[in-house]
Amino acid sequence: MPNLNLYRIEKDYIRENLNKYTRKAFKLLPKCKNPHILDIGCGTGVPTIELATISDGHVIGIDIDVTSLDLLQRKIKETGLNNRVGVIKNSILTMDFPEESFDIIWAEGSIYVIGFENSIKKWRRFLKPNGFLVIHDENKDKTKKLGLITKYGYTLIAQFEISKNLWWREYFTPLEQLIKEFRNKYPNDSELINELNKDQIEIDKCKSNSTVISSFFVIMQKV
Repeated sequence: MPNLNLYRIEKDYIRENLNKYTRKAFKLLPKCKNPHILDIGCGTGVPTIELATISDGHVIGIDIDVTSLDLLQRKIKETGLNNRVGVIKNSILTMDFPEESFDIIWAEGSIYVIGFENSIKKWRRFLKPNGFLVIHDENKDKTKKLGLITKYGYTLIAQFEISKNLWWREYFTPLEQLIKEFRNKYPNDSELINELNKDQIEIDKCKSNSTVISSFFVIMQKV
């Protein structure tokens, strides 16, 4: 197995520390039997697999990164979720579905690509009547973001924050240690080193800007 895949698998184990917040957000939704869920920007599918497990529904994960989707496909087979999790390679910028396709649209950390306002505006048509949109985003301009919910035809169900201390303890600190371990173990793997550098840049950015590493979940319903 390529070293890059090994790193991404180990990184996913760290990312799973945040699954407790995915579960918390899902529990704040009214009960929905066998929901059809779209996970936008699914990456290697840590929330995707979690959502399929806790919802007993069908989840479609969409992302543009082929390597990440390949890892997700492997997870789907390993967990026996072949009949309940699907994968689509497409960009968040160009994705298209029939109107009113999903009971729940889920986006953890992906909406920065098009912005909070554009996301809730453009994705609304993909939701069934009274469907739900769940977004995990950075805290920057949070009050403004929450103010847009009713403007674009939703009602606020719930929201909660994840503090910068939790982010450091549960994700960034163990990730930084993992980066060091792989950098020392595989110093001549250019593909891996490139990925390690990207992740380290993200960590360094968060060290210099505390608003980037505090975040919030918001759960809204289409009305």
